[in-house]
Amino acid sequence: MVASLSTATAEGDPLPTTAGLDWILEQAEDASSPYYHALDTTKIGQLGHSYGGMSTCMTASDPRFSALGTICGTRALEGVHTPMLFFCGGKDSTVKCSGVHDVFKTVTDQPAFFLNELNADHGSWVYQGANGVSLSSAAAWFRVHLMDDTANRNFFYGDNCKFCTDGRVQAEQNALMKVP
Repeated sequence: MVASLSTATAEGDPLPTTAGLDWILEQAEDASSPYYHALDTTKIGQLGHSYGGMSTCMTASDPRFSALGTICGTRALEGVHTPMLFFCGGKDSTVKCSGVHDVFKTVTDQPAFFLNELNADHGSWVYQGANGVSLSSAAAWFRVHLMDDTANRNFFYGDNCKFCTDGRVQAEQNALMKVP
């Protein structure tokens, strides 16, 4: 896991998340680095919150990513080529769920999953811990799509997926998520 320590993750050229990814990939090939050949650079995911979610959307076409997720932040997408998780809080007054949902609906040729945690606001999901919807959904999403974890597929895939029947959320799958 690499965290971008920027409060402006959706600004700059390159974006801070792209610069961070470039750096860690360089480190993976640098014999003097502790990361030398220690990373699986074929399975890279990106998750961003708020402005970081916007950055995730801005870099969705980067071919180095294998899975994406955004929490309470989006913008128009171009070139999505990976599975993508969209999360919002039903009580968020900063980033409305309707906007997150609108962007989710544009992903039709890759698996996409939308979660509206009905009682969450823009940041309250952070304090829920491992049993909270956002953190457990993000962990399961990346386990499925980066680690080929078949046990967690039932959280997202199929007509009776676990999040589809979880009363804490409004969940929606795109057509590619219907198959178990």
